[in-house]
Amino acid sequence: MALVHRTRHLLVLAISVLLLLAVRPAGLLAQVGATTDLLTGVVSDSSGRPISDATVEALSLETQITRRVQTDRRGRYTIVFPDGGGQYRMTARMIGMAPRSTTLQRQADEDRLVWNIALGTSVVQLEAVNIRSRTPVRTFDPPTPGSTERAISPDAVARLPIDASDLAALASLVPGVVSVGGTDTSAAAFSVAGQRADANAVTLDGLLFGSGSVPQDAVRTTRVVTSTYDVARGQFSGGLVASTTRSGTNVIQGTGNYSLRDDTLTLDGGDSPFTSGFTQNQLSAGLGGPVRKDRLFVFGSAQAQLRRDAQPSLLDGTATDFERLGVSPDSVARLLSILQAEGIPSATGIYPDSRKNNSYSALLRFDYLLANSHTLTLRGDWRGSSQDPSRVGSLSLPQTGGTLDTDGGGGMLTLTSRFGVHFVNEARAYLSSSNRDGAAFTLLPEGRVQVASDLDDGSRGVSTLTFGGSSGYPLRSRSSGLETSDELSWLPGSGTHRIKLGMLYNTQKSSDLASNNQLGSFRFNSLAGLEAGTPASFSRTVAPLARDATGLSYAAYLADTWRVTRAFQLTYGVRGEGSSFRNPPIYNPAVGMSFGVRTDRLPSETHLSPRAGFTWTLGQAEGAPPRWTLRGGGGEFRSAMPLSLASVAQASTGLTTSEAQFVCVGSGSPTPDWTAYMANPGSIPDECVTGGPTIASSAPNAVVFAKDFSAPRSWRTSLGAQRTLTPLIRLSVDASYARGVNQTGFADLNLNTTPAFGLSNESGRPVFVTANQIDPASGAVGFTASRIDPAFGQVVQAGSNLSSDSKQVTASLGGITRKGIIFQTSYTYARARDQLSSSGFGTSGFGAATTAGNPNIAEWARSDLERRHSFLTTLTYPIGRSVEITTIARLTSGTPFTPRVGSDINGDGQRNDRAFIFSPAAAPTAAVGDAISRLLEAAPGRLRDCLTAQFGSVAGRNSCVGPWQGSLDLQLNYRPTILGLRRQLMISVVTVNLLRGIDDLVHGSGGAHGWGLNTRPDPTLLYVNGFDAATNNFSYAVNERFGATSGTTTAIRSPFQIGVQARLTIGPDRTRQALEGLRRGAPGAGGLAGQLASRLPNPADSVLAMRDSLGLTADQQAALKHLADSVRKDHEALVTLIQNEVTKAGPSPDPARLFAALRPQLQAVQTGAVKALAQVQAVLTPEQWARVPERIRVPRRGGPGGPGGQGGPGGGFGGDGGGRPF
Repeated sequence: MALVHRTRHLLVLAISVLLLLAVRPAGLLAQVGATTDLLTGVVSDSSGRPISDATVEALSLETQITRRVQTDRRGRYTIVFPDGGGQYRMTARMIGMAPRSTTLQRQADEDRLVWNIALGTSVVQLEAVNIRSRTPVRTFDPPTPGSTERAISPDAVARLPIDASDLAALASLVPGVVSVGGTDTSAAAFSVAGQRADANAVTLDGLLFGSGSVPQDAVRTTRVVTSTYDVARGQFSGGLVASTTRSGTNVIQGTGNYSLRDDTLTLDGGDSPFTSGFTQNQLSAGLGGPVRKDRLFVFGSAQAQLRRDAQPSLLDGTATDFERLGVSPDSVARLLSILQAEGIPSATGIYPDSRKNNSYSALLRFDYLLANSHTLTLRGDWRGSSQDPSRVGSLSLPQTGGTLDTDGGGGMLTLTSRFGVHFVNEARAYLSSSNRDGAAFTLLPEGRVQVASDLDDGSRGVSTLTFGGSSGYPLRSRSSGLETSDELSWLPGSGTHRIKLGMLYNTQKSSDLASNNQLGSFRFNSLAGLEAGTPASFSRTVAPLARDATGLSYAAYLADTWRVTRAFQLTYGVRGEGSSFRNPPIYNPAVGMSFGVRTDRLPSETHLSPRAGFTWTLGQAEGAPPRWTLRGGGGEFRSAMPLSLASVAQASTGLTTSEAQFVCVGSGSPTPDWTAYMANPGSIPDECVTGGPTIASSAPNAVVFAKDFSAPRSWRTSLGAQRTLTPLIRLSVDASYARGVNQTGFADLNLNTTPAFGLSNESGRPVFVTANQIDPASGAVGFTASRIDPAFGQVVQAGSNLSSDSKQVTASLGGITRKGIIFQTSYTYARARDQLSSSGFGTSGFGAATTAGNPNIAEWARSDLERRHSFLTTLTYPIGRSVEITTIARLTSGTPFTPRVGSDINGDGQRNDRAFIFSPAAAPTAAVGDAISRLLEAAPGRLRDCLTAQFGSVAGRNSCVGPWQGSLDLQLNYRPTILGLRRQLMISVVTVNLLRGIDDLVHGSGGAHGWGLNTRPDPTLLYVNGFDAATNNFSYAVNERFGATSGTTTAIRSPFQIGVQARLTIGPDRTRQALEGLRRGAPGAGGLAGQLASRLPNPADSVLAMRDSLGLTADQQAALKHLADSVRKDHEALVTLIQNEVTKAGPSPDPARLFAALRPQLQAVQTGAVKALAQVQAVLTPEQWARVPERIRVPRRGGPGGPGGQGGPGGGFGGDGGGRPF
């Protein structure tokens, strides 16, 4: 009997899965749910009177956890289900009445699930299964009306050639998201709606998370939100990446992953560290289950990634590498010879010849059901990483690097409570901390030497070689934070409204000692100058201080999600936010007297932001998805105030004890004594040759905030339409507009913007220092004379007066073919303009703004973050029952960039000057003219057009564009069914940078076009090598490799590499078990087809069960019985066809392919149900039909694509239908 019972359970689940596939094909790839599901409704009797004290039971089909409640005196009930998965088996019972059951599935745009049920006094047929998605579902933070987002499940990502633990990489799978590459000291990031990368937010389980990666086995779902109009979501003005961790369930389950990338699996990488592959071992695992069934659960996960890369540097490059870098091998050899004579070690073996980059993370979560009304969740997380070496450039010696170690973690507490049937409360708190420590290999000043080289291809390259110590180390950073939130939901009346009132409080503390250039930096204009010991300049940051800052953010919001009708849903609300800082810097009255600003003023503000969004489905037939889904909305979004700026202000008050920088130019620069510095770092100069003690004579810097400084915000609106072309394929178009306001910008209040003179060769370009402040031999510029008050260096005012403007249209086509091929392709057209594309203090000038004159004036131009055209395609192609190939392909138009000068020429103290574009005919010297001619002759058309269009003028910001960039990777997945594995083990072979391999195959390694290299163009056009005081003009050397990105000019060339990986799923796969039970039949069940047919909707049977309450006549009963028998026979025939298809699919079938094959039969189920309903209505009188319960007269329809997701790519993850299909 136990075997029979278990088999019947599997059969019920099997037909549920099949009906689910039938009704909502888009859900085949979508996996949707909510962090907390609200299940509500009314239990009444057949006459409509509410029933009190009825028992309503919800069984999560994903977690197998059951929760029960009693109805109140009005028959209302509410069940709160944290991490329930969004799909439930509902049962209502009352003594003396027949129980009723159904399967309830949340649609994409529903923030609560409503089940109103009437209990009868006689035994009735179980209600037909009403399911609107594919399988037990696994995503979180349900999308609200109007939103555009994509839900990504770990199981789907594991099928794709992408790192599942890298949140920035996952975000790049969403059309319109712009990737921002990282370095060995900064993580990769992304941009949404043309906003800066720091305008995004990353949350884990609903609160901000300070890391870009988590153990991949700990994540249930990651949701990338590009538009949302739910005011409960805040602290960002760009995009949101919201991940939710896995919880334990009543079923022991988990996953294990191993990934190997080995340098020996590199094809044609060569022996050079500039072109070799990497070796990486990544191991992760997660496992969870019940400690006490239905009461206490645990889930734990850990991940370790051990990676080694060859370390490219000047010591290990080949002659070909140096040519690609634009430097002659003879120049490198001469540099090493000079350094050896100076006693500066550079021999191989002293420093690592490979870069170690290891990372570790772990997460542990407990869920405790205190009572049916209260659930407590406790989560702890930890992460750590190490880099050795770090900050070693390709044109540097290894000695310039150091080591970097980070660690961090936190603990989170969540309490979800239900009060009666109308109120639900969710409270969260997260306490976290992180540490970052960096140490230099050598305690020496940094040395930089400019080298001009005649290359074998006839061009002349100009490069800067680096030696000595590190300008970025040492550093120490400590931070901690506490974030709390609380949300109270009220479901009044019948539940058509859900009113939310919430609050948030966040405090962040930081303590940093991370000033650049603490040991000083010598710059030489040539190798001869280095050998002679005559630097062009020397600079050093003195008196670096610990920067302590504390920031507060708080918010409150009120919102309503209104189900006007099932087809039209609306959300609207207002969010009030505020920010402030504690512990203001010391007041410096001298700064106030000179500039009218206060150093002790830290900004504080409060702001109200409204939002509203809608979703409207049109043209929906019974039991089918809508032909059209419209969604849109508008509102304001606000980021938090940047704590980093308050931290910098703490150390920069303009007082003599403040952090300051001195700069020595030409003959004022000290002669370096490298041997003495090696023996005693205390002997590193702290004054110029002609100056007194640096602390007394150097000008300290100050950082202040404008009176009206406020947090960055953006006004955004979007409108999208989705068209169901066939039951399996959908087309969508989404348009959006974003206006960034109050964007952070910087101005130097101590810069005298009245020009001292103009550069006659450059159309009178202004220079803010007198000619005697410029070293004639090197062209190095001192900036003391450009100061309004020479007692201070830079007095930087942070303001919020900048803006941005972004427009974007995305068209997507996706779906699944009858052969099980899953595809998604999209095209995005974007235009983005701004006044500044970055935040914070850039090494090349404030926030890295470039200038043609006055750097305090921000100019509108094409944004750094614009990618005008971008294509994205994902594909899953099944080959047989156990093998599939997946791919991710991208193609984007070029990155905008600005022609620049390699050093400061206007005297503002920053390397932020744009280059003047000399025409060959009007060049100041024949050498410059010849170099420009050679550059134009060799440059690609886009670069040549950029330069020729600007002859005789200073280059415009982002006036040039790099080449189109593409990427292509494949993954071959094999799921064996032998040895009882039942497809729970997936073995994969994955490619890394396949385009590079194709490039070499087609064009040969010597003629490669640079496919797959994804390098940024070299923006430096001119290097200064002197100044003519007689004519007041600089002399320049032209970098003839300006804009170079081709395969023959790119030294760092990631090779084509092959990796292998494996993923093991632990625990039962209930979907496959159910399908297997259906395939094999039901021993002892005595009529398989009859059982399954009874689960299909038969409205005639349902009405016959109400013969007494409807007063059916004998003729009506006979007609309905004949109709019921006819429908039952049709169902039995359909179920037989379904069972034959499942049997044909073999053991452990792929549900995606099976769905495609079953689609005609499943569509027939829905068509038959609609037809039978019309026949039942024809038998009844209008009065009788009006008394038939709505659940029979108007069966639930298949869910629309919904407002939420763009759907997933071909690997099988998907959206909630909010925008782009699948």
